[in-house]
Amino acid sequence: MIGRFVFCALTACFIAQAAAADIAPTKFGLEARNAARILRVTALRDNIFHVEMTDAAGRWPEGASWAVTAEARSAAIAVTPAADGFTAGNTVVAIDPQTLALTFRTSSGAKILDGLTDAPSSGGAAFEIAMPVGQRIFGMGDKTGSLDRAGRSFINWNTDAYNFTSSTDPLYKSIPFFIASGAGRAPYGLFFDNTFRTRFDFGARTPDRIRVDADGGALDLYVITGASIGDIVRGYASLTGRAPMPPRFAFGYQQSRWSYMTEAEVRELVDRFRAERFPLDVIWLDIDYQDRSRPFTVDRKAFPRIEALIADLRRGGVHSVPIVDLHIAAAPGETYAPFDSGVAGDHFLKRADGSLYVAPVWPGPSAFPDFTRTRTRRWWGRMFKMFTDMGVGGVWNDMNEPAIFETPSKTMPLDVAHRIEGSGFTARTASHAEIHNIYGMENSRATFEGLLALAPRKRPFVMTRATYAGGQRYATTWSGDNGSTFDHLKLAVQQMLSLGLSGFPFPGNDVGGFTGGASAELMTRWNQYAAFMPLFRNHSQKDAPRAEPWVDGEAELAIRRRYVEERYRLLPFLYALAAEASGSGEP
Repeated sequence: MIGRFVFCALTACFIAQAAAADIAPTKFGLEARNAARILRVTALRDNIFHVEMTDAAGRWPEGASWAVTAEARSAAIAVTPAADGFTAGNTVVAIDPQTLALTFRTSSGAKILDGLTDAPSSGGAAFEIAMPVGQRIFGMGDKTGSLDRAGRSFINWNTDAYNFTSSTDPLYKSIPFFIASGAGRAPYGLFFDNTFRTRFDFGARTPDRIRVDADGGALDLYVITGASIGDIVRGYASLTGRAPMPPRFAFGYQQSRWSYMTEAEVRELVDRFRAERFPLDVIWLDIDYQDRSRPFTVDRKAFPRIEALIADLRRGGVHSVPIVDLHIAAAPGETYAPFDSGVAGDHFLKRADGSLYVAPVWPGPSAFPDFTRTRTRRWWGRMFKMFTDMGVGGVWNDMNEPAIFETPSKTMPLDVAHRIEGSGFTARTASHAEIHNIYGMENSRATFEGLLALAPRKRPFVMTRATYAGGQRYATTWSGDNGSTFDHLKLAVQQMLSLGLSGFPFPGNDVGGFTGGASAELMTRWNQYAAFMPLFRNHSQKDAPRAEPWVDGEAELAIRRRYVEERYRLLPFLYALAAEASGSGEP
């Protein structure tokens, strides 16, 4: 028995030795290879490191990204090699030749992160990192709950999360970026550039481990180091891009509802704001301005002179922002131009068998643009000419998770086919399982690029509900269909701060809550808070009580007016902060 034990132990030792990786220094980092896989680490900057892994055959992830800019992805700096790694700037990267686990430390020896290694997966990509006691985790977009994500787990899968709560997950956005700080270590950020459904476990199952597991795709991630969380946030912005500066009016007070039903109601509303001496910069138009909820149409019975309405409001200093959802009514033979031109140009998604994918949303049976194609995004963008000709201030993209009615999944089947063309990718067909989390972002991208092409001297103003990392380059965002409760007001504070740490410096939420109807005290408190947030929009749903500033009487109106006026007094300061955020990526 002892002899067999010794034999087995020696055999294991020899196997481990045989499995030791060959580590080859490169000009910009290192490459390590063992019998099963190849790991490559590239220093893009002295504090940003691209980590990729593939199988032994060398089938690397495609050299393109929906999130990371081409300029950032192609950057590289020379490093100082060492026997087990390299040094770049103030960061030392080392690799364990047996396990291919990576360790990051400062040049003075302080720990940053340990044990970054790939992990078993059910078919996609997974990795783990050591998580020391007391480490705090921030980021991940507007996930609900505490700002500190430690001890919790999350799923990234864009979902129509109507009336979400503090425990709802997943939500509308997928931003696979987090910041680790504390535990006596220098902070780091990690961005996992994988668009598939992904699970993040920050010590919920195993307290001393972070585990990330995606349903598909490759192990393609970026480690960002720095002396402070600000360094990490700026580094992430340099990777995924910075938000463009919004137009000045976007920092003013904005009024919305699902819906203001007629042109006359909108005019009366604006007149009431003037009569109450309440500042107003933007009126949002929800789906009922459209003909049968069809995008790129106008209900001419309810809004017979919408062009004159928008022009009159603009002359009075009020901008209009209409909603334009992405579901195009499947209406053959009805001379509905968006559908007819979409079919003629082959711009809609198809099922795996090649037939047109049609599903129910607000207009009824609808088709969906194939936004991963450059030509489709251009087709979509050109349709906004009707709005730029009217002089609208911006565009609101909603329902773009994408949300689908009458199905338990709330979205498309995973085998719906998306055709990838352009954006640096090799032309190919991808499943909805791969594209789902970027679909809303590519919708907002198409809108942003279309508005910019149609009115190149104006700053596009786009707001999107669903997005992915890097989506800040195209649109601002809001937290979605929240509730009219003090718990939701608390959530709003946490969500806005977390979005700022996740690359989105100009977010907002539905002031007063979208569902339920706010009490007078809650509405006033929410206005007091929102007066100092980047985006200040009051919005409520159809069957909720009215939520305009005056509905609770003169005493509450006076308080709300005072705080809105204070915001306007601070506008030069807020505008300067916005310019700084747009330039640096800091929230």
